[in-house]
Order: sequence, then structure tokens, then C-alpha cells
Amino acid sequence: MQLEKRLILARRLRISVLIVIAIALAMDYFPWITGGLVGRNLIFVILGFCFLLAVVAELLIPRKEHRKVNVPLFEHDLFFIFYVVAVIGLYTILGGYSQIGLHITHPVLWVFVVYAFIKWNLDRKQAKKEQE
Repeated sequence: MQLEKRLILARRLRISVLIVIAIALAMDYFPWITGGLVGRNLIFVILGFCFLLAVVAELLIPRKEHRKVNVPLFEHDLFFIFYVVAVIGLYTILGGYSQIGLHITHPVLWVFVVYAFIKWNLDRKQAKKEQE
């Protein structure tokens, strides 16, 4: 597959994942939206599927000598993680409560935040080193 097509597909997958995550979390935090038809297990499945699609999108990003082609910050993992944190925070402020126990102080969520920040910092340093 051509590099440009792979990058476009990766971008589309990431955008789709962001939209589906927002909808799935809305169904989780506000179960009355679906009339209680969507339970915890289905939300777990949807979020798991989103995680898999995000991994596929990451793998589709073209690499140059074992390094990803430069992507804008809004396409970086750091943005993706902070988007999820922001959506969870917004839904909490709006009065929602997670059925699956995902909340702003959940430790796993913050492990992903730390991981994404470290990865972004390493990518940034490597890009700076290559420019020199």
C-alpha cells in the first residue's frame, strides 16, 4: 500500500476512533440515552474495539528507518489520551457516572497518560537530534 494511502487510512481510523469513543463514553456515563439497552459488557467491547483500531492506525503510520513519519501533535498518542481524559472530565462535570468504573482518577488512565507523554517527549528529542 502506498505511503500516502496508509497515512490517510490511519488518519481516518483515528478520527473514527475518537468519535466512537466519545459516543461509547456518553452511553456509559449517561445510560438513559439508550434507554438502558446498552450494558456494561457492550461498552467494554466497544472501547476494546476502539483500542484495537487505534493500534492498527498506529501500525499504518509510515515509518522511515524505524521511526514514524512526522505527524502533527493532534495525531500523536498524547493528544489521543488527553482527548479521552477531557471527554471523561466533561461527562463527569455534566453529571454523568461511569457504569464501567472509568473515572478521571482511575490509575490505568493515568498510566496511559504518563506513557503517552514519555513517548511524545522521546519522539520530539529524536526528531530534534535528526535535524541537527
